[in-house]
Amino acid sequence: MTSRRVATVLAVALLLTGAGCIGFITGEEALTYSAERATVADSALGDGATGYTETTVEQRTLEPDGEELGIGNRSIVVENWIAQYEKQDDFIDETVGVFAVVSTHEVDVIGQPANPVANMSEDEILDQITGQYETPYGTLSNAERTDTLQATMLGQGTDVAVFTTTTQFSGREVEVNIYVTMVKHGDDYVIAIGGHPTQLPDERDNIVDLIENVEHDDEE
Repeated sequence: MTSRRVATVLAVALLLTGAGCIGFITGEEALTYSAERATVADSALGDGATGYTETTVEQRTLEPDGEELGIGNRSIVVENWIAQYEKQDDFIDETVGVFAVVSTHEVDVIGQPANPVANMSEDEILDQITGQYETPYGTLSNAERTDTLQATMLGQGTDVAVFTTTTQFSGREVEVNIYVTMVKHGDDYVIAIGGHPTQLPDERDNIVDLIENVEHDDEE
């Protein structure tokens, strides 16, 4: 082996060791990615603003299939955050709107992007989020895209996909609009998803306000 080849091998080994990847490369340990928390600013919540209140903010751990990500049988752990909000109408004692923010870290294995969220359409994101997290949205498998809105989230202009479907909402079957958008912010992907019955069209403005008031701990 030439001296140049030896130097290259040593440089790569030092790089992997410094990045904490040796255990992952040898299969001895999982490679862990932790997202920073994303929430809605307090100023956008409550009766003086959108009327939404925070219900839960928690970290969720996922273990994607390495084979599906193209990295063999190596183990990956992705620690995501999900913050959920609801709007309650006390007069009719029902939930009239829901909103959630999910942050997931960019997964980059030896220079190869591996987080499936990066290349997902809004339709796929909708299926992914409602499939992984227990939310008030119910089954949305027949959601049809009906509109696209423009909003600014975390300082970036973004398309907000609007879907319409019939689902279980507040204990009965109703037609709802669902809103989905995502931006890359720092090392994380931040996803916002909200919904309300179509009989309450004014909630659209509140959903957009929530999207535009998302905060993320990872400052670029």
